[in-house]
Amino acid sequence: MKRIVITALFAIVTLCTNAQSYHICNDNGTSLEIPVEENQEITFDASQQLIRFHNNGNLTHTFATAHVDSIKSVKPIALTPLTYDREFDVSYDATEEENFTETVESIIEDESNEEYGDFVEHYQKENLSLVTIDFSETSVKVTPTSVSGITFTVKDKTHLTIESTISKVRYNVKGTCSNGSLKIYSTKKFQLMMGGLELTNPKGPAINIQTSKTIYFTIGAGTTNTLCDGATYATPTVTNNVEEDQKGTLFSEGQLIFNGNGTLNVTSLGGHAICSDDYIRIRSGKINILSSLKDGFHTNDMFIIGRTEKYSPIINITCTNDAIDCGKGGIRIDAGKTIINSGGEGLKASYAEANPDPLIIPDINITGGFIKIKTSGAKSSAIKATGKYSQTGGTVQATTEGNGSKIINCDNSISIRGGRITGIATGTIHMEDTTSSAGIKSAENILIGNAIVSIKCSGAGAKAINGDADVTIENGRVTLLAIGENIYDNTDNKKSRAISCNNFTINDGIVKALAYDKAISAASVTMNSGTLHAISSNDIEAVNVEPIQKGGWIMVKGEE
Repeated sequence: MKRIVITALFAIVTLCTNAQSYHICNDNGTSLEIPVEENQEITFDASQQLIRFHNNGNLTHTFATAHVDSIKSVKPIALTPLTYDREFDVSYDATEEENFTETVESIIEDESNEEYGDFVEHYQKENLSLVTIDFSETSVKVTPTSVSGITFTVKDKTHLTIESTISKVRYNVKGTCSNGSLKIYSTKKFQLMMGGLELTNPKGPAINIQTSKTIYFTIGAGTTNTLCDGATYATPTVTNNVEEDQKGTLFSEGQLIFNGNGTLNVTSLGGHAICSDDYIRIRSGKINILSSLKDGFHTNDMFIIGRTEKYSPIINITCTNDAIDCGKGGIRIDAGKTIINSGGEGLKASYAEANPDPLIIPDINITGGFIKIKTSGAKSSAIKATGKYSQTGGTVQATTEGNGSKIINCDNSISIRGGRITGIATGTIHMEDTTSSAGIKSAENILIGNAIVSIKCSGAGAKAINGDADVTIENGRVTLLAIGENIYDNTDNKKSRAISCNNFTINDGIVKALAYDKAISAASVTMNSGTLHAISSNDIEAVNVEPIQKGGWIMVKGEE
């Protein structure tokens, strides 16, 4: 970088030799105070497009000449003062759990819409047949005992199987039984209402639904319902030489649509807690997955959290493996409060094939709601998408503790155009394959605009944003810390950086980046507008390349 020391008085400069501070006045009505230090130098770049401030030879601030109105020795009262943050941190805001945006769903009236069938409001307009099922420790009672088109079979006094060929049925299930189960075969969709049920099956699923049709799973208002499976499942039923699936405490071959305003508690000792071989949609109710040997929710298709006009769902998940895993679909969260404590991934859209089906889209989209995730497993991510990650609203708070883990880990592009993300990653490098811990990791482009993103990585060798392609900040407030020390070994060199990417561009907004190593490591850095604070605590250069600055403010500090 060619440096030209200012030796003459330029028109824009009005300095006093005894001044204690420089006040850089911007044409947008703001000013920045820079203390006068003993070894202070003010220079222009070769083309005189940038004004640069140095201390002891280290670049500390740069400003686009075209936007600097004047440099004064007296604080300008009429201008809005800017601050240069040399010390900042990331922490969770407890108020966000009660103050977050949601998208209230509209009931779809168009029968040709593929989501029309998800709304129990349409089904309840029908004249439904009501069947009451009452479990006890010694029996299961069905009322009425005979319904045309439905067969009831009881085995071992408390294990009920229903076979139905009729439509417009609502089953109301209640009672308490520590050794019972409910299995339903149906050629038509139906409503399954929990009316105060405590059901445990020591040999398999508590509820096993063997139909590919829609199931409206209604959690009765004011009721508490508890389901539990066994640690070891009995040999599955064989139909047409094919073993029936029994993958968890609550299992369904078809779509599970949760609604109602009661509480459902689920424990799984032998499988997933709630599993569908189709998709799962939660519209209301409180669902607590108290513990699960495998996944909390597992689907072969998409997973959706929305809300009705009256009620917003509350979901709590504690599990050994993944909290929400979609094997062949995506995740959409529009509303509700979701609290996750998992050993594996938090939200996971996991579809990946050598020859993928183009109709399967493993994206994760967040438009609203509050999502709080804590993961503890090595190389686990709070959010993992093999497709794209998109956020336009809502609030995410995430903690990852495992070595090599990530807050957001995406195999495709990331677009954060609204909402809030606060992530704290405490893990260090995963030494077996030298995978670094990171805040946001993407194999393709990362875009942040009109959002508040705060990431802190404290493990050695971690990166707050690690992009294999380009990173662009359109607007918003972005705070990035990577404060762990570098890791050196004979096979790899892992350095803690706030941003590591190909091309880094700031079009507007406020970006604060602090790292043990370079704050920003990129092939190019372009500053069009906005403010950049870049600080390195262990490197002379906070930014590894000379920025291309067309506007805005760049304030950097390296090791002195």
